[in-house]
Amino acid sequence: MKLLTAQQIRNWDKYTIDNEPISSIALMEKAAQSFIDWFVHENDYQNKPIEIYCGNGNNGGDGLAIARLLIEQYYDVKVYILRFAKEDSTDFDINLGRLLKFDAISVQFIHDIIPEIQKNCIIIDALLGTGVSKPVDGLLATLIKTLNKAIGNITISVDIPSGLPADEIFLGDAICPSIIFTFQVPKLSFFYPENEEFCSKWIVGDIGLDWRYISELSSNKVLIDKDLCKDIYKFRKRFQHKGDFGHVVFIAGSDGKIGAAVLGTMAVLRSGAGLVTSMVPAIGAEVIYESIPEAMVKLSGKTCFNVGHFDYDSKNSVGCGPGLGTDEKTIAALEELIDKVENPIVLDADALNIIASEKHLLTKIPKNSILTPHPKEFERLFGKSENSLLMFELQSEMSRKYQLIIILKGAHTRITSPNGKIYINNTGNVGMATAGSGDVLTGIVTGLLAQKYVPEKAAVLGVYLHGLAGDLALRKQSLESLLASDIIANIGNAYKYLTT
Repeated sequence: MKLLTAQQIRNWDKYTIDNEPISSIALMEKAAQSFIDWFVHENDYQNKPIEIYCGNGNNGGDGLAIARLLIEQYYDVKVYILRFAKEDSTDFDINLGRLLKFDAISVQFIHDIIPEIQKNCIIIDALLGTGVSKPVDGLLATLIKTLNKAIGNITISVDIPSGLPADEIFLGDAICPSIIFTFQVPKLSFFYPENEEFCSKWIVGDIGLDWRYISELSSNKVLIDKDLCKDIYKFRKRFQHKGDFGHVVFIAGSDGKIGAAVLGTMAVLRSGAGLVTSMVPAIGAEVIYESIPEAMVKLSGKTCFNVGHFDYDSKNSVGCGPGLGTDEKTIAALEELIDKVENPIVLDADALNIIASEKHLLTKIPKNSILTPHPKEFERLFGKSENSLLMFELQSEMSRKYQLIIILKGAHTRITSPNGKIYINNTGNVGMATAGSGDVLTGIVTGLLAQKYVPEKAAVLGVYLHGLAGDLALRKQSLESLLASDIIANIGNAYKYLTT
């Protein structure tokens, strides 16, 4: 799914109106009906009074249309209108006229006193849309603060929380909804950590915009979803054998950190690689033998990855870094590895920490290799950013500069590629913020490289499967109890979900 700026979404609306053809008021009706189709099937929203707060722009027009459709289905609805703009939008006025034809409707205009909010009601926020470009103020800001303080109510924002910009980081007062019902595509601002309290939960409603526009639109931002990954996925043929699915050399572990090698190696196998050699120091070999009988073992030194131990085969895919440590011998060994390897490799954890301290290595990493830093590792590699928006811009810049694919891990993991493409993931949960989760991701992505997925697609599919496996694991665990090994145990279920 392509992710669009607010201006691109407005252009999509206009394209639909011009080419369907359909009037803007009819398109607004479709948007309102999409909301209603969802709302009436949500059990938590039934048998409760509804208060709808509308501005006098098109978002307010959506709210008025929603009010009318709810009244037609015998919901208890009150409408409050705050005219903060100098002029009503045309479609707002049309929907207001339609609504006022209902004798039983309660419509109140807010002039200077904020009305008392009912307890245990549904608040529908239709004050502001995607056109916000500066902080709200005055009576509108006061109303937003009052709605946020209402206790015991469910708040639903129509398209976007009022006061939140569509493309940027939060600017001032905004509605903190229980859920957002957004039209056609999620907004870019939903994916910035600073906006989390305003965008903790959202659902996308199809309002029937003309898909010819988006199919022709060049957008460098993409939401990773099932359809995208199903197109990437390679279905296996009956006569293929393990040699067709590649051989991974997974370099990981040091004294006290052999578990990272175990998790990463098992993830390689579960991702579908035909063979895996776990390259670990001698102190960890027995652990691999006992815990993963399917893996081969090659020693990388006595207690850590050491020079002279890497026997490179250009056909192998290499993943390196989990639990590796930063011993001086390991630093030298990593530099030797980077000098020898010609194909793209996957670098994580201590491999990244070493590169951060030896910046000259960045220019030696094979092009289209995949780096998988968490935010702190990214900061050590490329420097600090004032906020997540600037961090993501820096991520794209570094991908282009060094010709690397960067997976910046976190909620809505973001992938940038040398060609300027940006992928935002929507699988995964906070329970995956646990020891070893990143090691599993490294194993999955390296395993996909071995299966001859091109690096960019390996990164996209790997991130999606990793998050999805975590979501499936959560069905039997809590956010607190989820373990990295639970993610590995559900990689197979993630593949099943993807292929059905």
